[in-house]
Amino acid sequence: MPKNTETIYAEILDCYTDTFKDSLHSIYIYGSATTDDFNEKYSDINVAVILDDISIQNLIKARSCIKTLRKKNVTAPLFITKEYIMDSLDSFPIEFLSIKSSHLTLKGDDLFADISIEPEHIRLQAERELKGKLLLLRASFLENIDKKNVLNALVVNSFSALIPVLKGILFFKGSEIPINALDVIRRTSEVCEVDLSSFESAYKIKNRYLKLKSEEFVTFFESYISAVDSLTELVDKF
Repeated sequence: MPKNTETIYAEILDCYTDTFKDSLHSIYIYGSATTDDFNEKYSDINVAVILDDISIQNLIKARSCIKTLRKKNVTAPLFITKEYIMDSLDSFPIEFLSIKSSHLTLKGDDLFADISIEPEHIRLQAERELKGKLLLLRASFLENIDKKNVLNALVVNSFSALIPVLKGILFFKGSEIPINALDVIRRTSEVCEVDLSSFESAYKIKNRYLKLKSEEFVTFFESYISAVDSLTELVDKF
């Protein structure tokens, strides 16, 4: 872990501990910040804060922490209770699976380590997410075909949303879930026998390793949308 990141984690811990005191149960870092995909310059640090009291009056206390830490690429936390987690495993199984598979506990018990997620709940959400992204990608591409910056943002946002879905597919298939995004892509490609090379290109675009010319976006999107479509058909048949 980079030294600068360790310092930021300490600031997160101190700020929210001082703010919520006895109503605080635990604090976690999740997402790319806990993997080799993290880029100190561009990546956000995602935080989950488990509280006993999530009333607006209590949450308002976090305003100063949120404002200060946002300058260091720390997002506003996911404020939830233990009860919310247990009651929502069937509603947001992919999100909780993603946190479970890649998180760091800064304070308190590790609630996410022991949560149990039903494979069928994962399958249903994966199908819904893939079909929704497919519609969005097609429509947004056609609407913004001449706007390179918009298309680039579309790739970045859709890719970030699809990686947890790939983790969900691996979970449903009974496969080990890798930590890093590229490994998740390659493992999913292997398990599902689907060409996901376009996802690897999307990874490079997101991390600014690859810049496509305007005319190259058409070829890329054709492959990218085709890959999402193939995954959608597979999940629909599981």
